[in-house]
Amino acid sequence: MPADRAGLSACDGTRVFYYFNGFNSAILKDFSGSPKIVAVDQFARDRGFRFVPVSINFRQAVEHRDSILGKLRDDADEAVFCGSSMGGWFARIMQLSLIQARPGIKSAAIGFNPVFEVGLLDEFLIGPQVNYVTFEEYEWTEDHGRQLKFLEKQVDYDAVRPFYVYCDKDDEVIPWKASAARHHQISRFVAFEGGCHSFDHFNEALTDFGQHNLGCGSKP
Repeated sequence: MPADRAGLSACDGTRVFYYFNGFNSAILKDFSGSPKIVAVDQFARDRGFRFVPVSINFRQAVEHRDSILGKLRDDADEAVFCGSSMGGWFARIMQLSLIQARPGIKSAAIGFNPVFEVGLLDEFLIGPQVNYVTFEEYEWTEDHGRQLKFLEKQVDYDAVRPFYVYCDKDDEVIPWKASAARHHQISRFVAFEGGCHSFDHFNEALTDFGQHNLGCGSKP
């Protein structure tokens, strides 16, 4: 089963499929216990991508962005960025950052119940936090929130670029109708009945993405 893949290393192939965790989460070296990540891994490899799961510490979001861009091979020609919750927001940031840095690379972003409007999150996040995967206890500060706002200001989040947003209607954290209002004009937006914030419909979402994303370079 998957092992030793959670660290970021130089990519082996010209087609790369990234996956990012959400806030207060992490991707373990052996992610076989996560059906969602296993499904994304299989989907990517079945379509000729190298799967690169990156465990994101959002207190170091700017450093993660720079590291990912720096480790992408010179001959890379296609990149898909996928993530859940805040990882879905980060996937969009990565796509748009890549377009700025290397516009010749085809790209797409996929968000599962993605966070949006990070400038409004401070009142919910500032204070003590616990990562529910690693059990790390830490303090989220205004400086950490400023990093997220900085990243969002560096790109045109509403740019017409291949963006796929998938939501569960029973998400207990992010109201799906609010997500629809924010994303429907800038993405292919699909909402599934039931589910939860962890996102239960990853297989259906990946199938939809595969059907609608032609070469990762066409508009949704």
